[in-house]
Amino acid sequence: MEERRYVVIADDLTGSNDTGIQFLEAGYRSLVILDPAELSSLEDHGATVVDTESRNAAAAEAARVMGAVADYLEPMRGRRIVYKKVDSTLRGNIAVEVAVLEHRLGLPVTVFAPAYPRNGRTVRDGLLLLDGVPVAETEMGRDPRKPVVTSSLQKTLRGEEGWETVRHVARDAIRNGYIPRILSEAGGRGTFSFDGETEEDLRSIVAGVTEVAAPEDVLWVGSAGLAAALVTPKPVLLVVGSLSQKSVDQARYVSGRGIAHPVPVDVETLLECRDDEVRRASAAVTAILRSGRNALLSSSFDAEQSPVRRSADEAQGISRALAAIVAQVLRNVGTGGLFVTGGEVAVEVVRALGGRGVRLVREVEPGIPLVRLLGGPHDGLPVVTKAGGFGGEATMANCVDALLLNEKNRRRGIE
Repeated sequence: MEERRYVVIADDLTGSNDTGIQFLEAGYRSLVILDPAELSSLEDHGATVVDTESRNAAAAEAARVMGAVADYLEPMRGRRIVYKKVDSTLRGNIAVEVAVLEHRLGLPVTVFAPAYPRNGRTVRDGLLLLDGVPVAETEMGRDPRKPVVTSSLQKTLRGEEGWETVRHVARDAIRNGYIPRILSEAGGRGTFSFDGETEEDLRSIVAGVTEVAAPEDVLWVGSAGLAAALVTPKPVLLVVGSLSQKSVDQARYVSGRGIAHPVPVDVETLLECRDDEVRRASAAVTAILRSGRNALLSSSFDAEQSPVRRSADEAQGISRALAAIVAQVLRNVGTGGLFVTGGEVAVEVVRALGGRGVRLVREVEPGIPLVRLLGGPHDGLPVVTKAGGFGGEATMANCVDALLLNEKNRRRGIE
């Protein structure tokens, strides 16, 4: 499976940033651009956000701008997940912008789920509520430039005349797992709006829709809330070069429970034919990460192969070879972060990735820090480093959880 890539279209800079950060925190290289023409030159970015600055534009101008964006999106159809970020209080030119994208991209399904529960934006019975009040009845309905005239999701997309063309999916259908059936009954095509009162509701929407349609075949329309539910955290690469029996046991714990798929390095081959073993192991790790699984690269599953039994030069050579494997893998595929145990291996990994140091972030467990790489092409990459003898049996698994950042509150806590 190739690494997924996202294009986000937002109508102002603050919205671009608050949505783009959801992808960054899930491990995707992300940036915000003002000129859609740059899309064609940003193939190496996991998430590219285009700020159109069209929220307060006249409808005709918003349509023109969205058409210009679509010119660059059309060649990417099926190769990018397209996310139309809208204001979580329904301000802006939502109807016209979504209509242009639907017409130009021709994606079979449109999902409209603007709820952002963390910030008090919920949808109940098809109405967007701001702190429990229909949004059109709040100050947003008195906005001097683009007042919100309806709280209805269906009417927001299609107006008073065509709202019935949008099929609304209510809370009970979401929570009872009926979304796949609803989409299938519609032939896997159509425009759907969704209730959403919790973050779990948003995750259920994504899960239900993608059971029927590939995410690349959907026009996703929502706020930063749906974006956080949509983005899949990148898998983690664990590197175990420590000679400690405790680290070996921790590695066996995560591999035995399916938390990470092991790629043992043949130390004898590594010492005799370094380049061949680096290529083999790099290819194996890359394939695992591309499949969405965590990978465990280790030279120490077998105590007889531990560097403690080898000369200092051999031990250093093993550490550098492991670092070379990591560098090669990261040239081929992205990762949500690294876990490295063994001090000599850790510093070699930093060097191999072009870093000039690390920025301390927080402790995952006592004496086990989460840091971010400083400098180089992987600047900002989350890394957990662990001394070989530190931690308990589940420590390595806990570090994987800290890197994966599956829960939004954990993602917010990383900094």
